[in-house]
Amino acid sequence: MSKKQKELLVSGYGPVNGEPSVKLCKVSEDYKVESTIWREHIKEPSYLCTWKDMCFGIREEKESGSILCFQRIGETYVLRHELELQGGDLCHILYEPAESVLYCSFYGTGHVAAVKVEDYHFATVLNFFRLPANQESGIARAHCCEKEPEGSYVLFAGIAQDKVFVFQTEKGRILSEIPSAEICLDTGAGPRHLKFHPILNYLYVITEYSNEIYVYLFEKEEGKPHFTRIQVISTLPDMFKGVSYGSSLVISGDGRFLYAANRGADSIAVYDINPDGLLAKKQDISCKGEHPRHIALAKDDECLMIANQKSNQVVLYTVDEMTGKLKDVIQRLDFYNPSYVEEL
Repeated sequence: MSKKQKELLVSGYGPVNGEPSVKLCKVSEDYKVESTIWREHIKEPSYLCTWKDMCFGIREEKESGSILCFQRIGETYVLRHELELQGGDLCHILYEPAESVLYCSFYGTGHVAAVKVEDYHFATVLNFFRLPANQESGIARAHCCEKEPEGSYVLFAGIAQDKVFVFQTEKGRILSEIPSAEICLDTGAGPRHLKFHPILNYLYVITEYSNEIYVYLFEKEEGKPHFTRIQVISTLPDMFKGVSYGSSLVISGDGRFLYAANRGADSIAVYDINPDGLLAKKQDISCKGEHPRHIALAKDDECLMIANQKSNQVVLYTVDEMTGKLKDVIQRLDFYNPSYVEEL
């Protein structure tokens, strides 16, 4: 009996020398690449997100940022619509299926957007505004966004402002450009990516500049979000003394383990998540490449996928089911400047 096939989606800062900037591969049960079934050559689609038969992509451009909607037809995807927005360096998107809204974050200008999606098209720009700037520098930068578990609020990481901004939404629309709450980190931390625990009421924020994870207890008081900091823990190996930048984090589906990537130290930190939400580091291991920009777990949590941008490879590690530790490298997929990876 043949092994069940999986699909691996990768994108990056291409195209270059005829190589695609987006690739969808069929892989075997043990993640051996068997064929490439979709290729795209759009400019710098550094981040993607998917929902059912839709794949959303971006063009990370200096003076603007375009969002793209592809539809799955058979084994490939077909571009259905593209919309150019005016913020610079669009770097992150999040699709909220309950409201059919795509949220967009612009690193270069600090803008955020909410765009209604209808029939594979971007129907209406519900919001487009700039996050509050750093009061000293005047700079605003927006990065990762996440919806809180009940879906009433959306959070945007302000990497230059050392804050995570919390906005109330209704039917996907952000109700006010004034945040409902602000989560303040230490000066110079640089919050980059954030994830809510899949089961418990905790928020985890990885910082780019201080290479740390901030842990917050998430509660609602009279319906309003409230975040209490309960831990700050380093993502770096104990003996590392060089320059490094935190990139992304991912939490296992059962909520037992958290993984964080370091660009510079070129390592992956593995943590136990205790019932009280606190992290306990249990492993520092090489990413087997350079500049791990993005990490993701396979659907069954048995494989960690690492987009090593500067070594032009996606590296796949097996994950120990009992301990969560990374074990052996089972696959290396060559790809120019990878910045996103996902199992479909």
